[in-house]
Amino acid sequence: MHLLTILAADGTRTRVVARRARPGVERSWSPERAMQEFEKLTLVEQAGIPAPRPLYLDANGALGGDPTLLLSYLPGRPLLAPRSVTGWVTELSRALLTVHAVTPARTDLTHLPFFGQQEIADKLERYREQVRSGEPPGREVHNALVSNLEHVRWPPPTLVHDDFWPGNTVWSRSHLVGIIDWATAKVGDPRADVSQCRVDLALSLGIEVADAFLTAYHAEAPAPLPDLWFFDLFRGLGALLSYEKWIPDYHDLGLTQLDATEAGERLRAFVRRALDQSIQHH
Repeated sequence: MHLLTILAADGTRTRVVARRARPGVERSWSPERAMQEFEKLTLVEQAGIPAPRPLYLDANGALGGDPTLLLSYLPGRPLLAPRSVTGWVTELSRALLTVHAVTPARTDLTHLPFFGQQEIADKLERYREQVRSGEPPGREVHNALVSNLEHVRWPPPTLVHDDFWPGNTVWSRSHLVGIIDWATAKVGDPRADVSQCRVDLALSLGIEVADAFLTAYHAEAPAPLPDLWFFDLFRGLGALLSYEKWIPDYHDLGLTQLDATEAGERLRAFVRRALDQSIQHH
């Protein structure tokens, strides 16, 4: 990402963000990927979701040598340590509800990848080897997911961000002004977003904050999300396999006191409760 200032002929200055490949990191950032991300951001803008606006696409790198997107600049920063948890989670949930209000029944989403029950089964199979060599909670969670995959209820699909957590939101003066990083957006189960955010909140700030977010979401959602424990386990399993790598990101965003030991304890408590709920489901 690069922040640019454009000087117009009349002297006005406009800040924009240039999205380009990071050398050595995003080798798959191709003209096709750039075009897909531009299309996703166009969809997001048309749906009225708070997010950066797509301004210009240079898919073939004619101007700068690499595929480049120009996006509107959102003044602000991520907010991970709010003064008022209630107001904070309410704004988080309302922003996410604008995403989930976009459905295949109302909007053409056929150009987006789909992630549903079969794709979850495929990912669980890919997790199998990692789980065998990991810590015991991971193996128990994996077993619960596999055994319950055919028995949970599946609500109609919606647009999902697929990496929704406070680090991918921008705040100004304690108010949310946008959701960023739409590269992995797809059509899928809204519970994937809700549980991803809950996992991040649980390990960074505690289970109580994760539950407050869910309460705020359900307060304005069209209907309660069924069998949320399944997605708490699914997203929790991914976190169990990766959370230690996330700690530097939390530090960069201001949670410098968070360490892997505390995060791990909170995460295991979160998945343990979801495991208990899976047993009650039977």
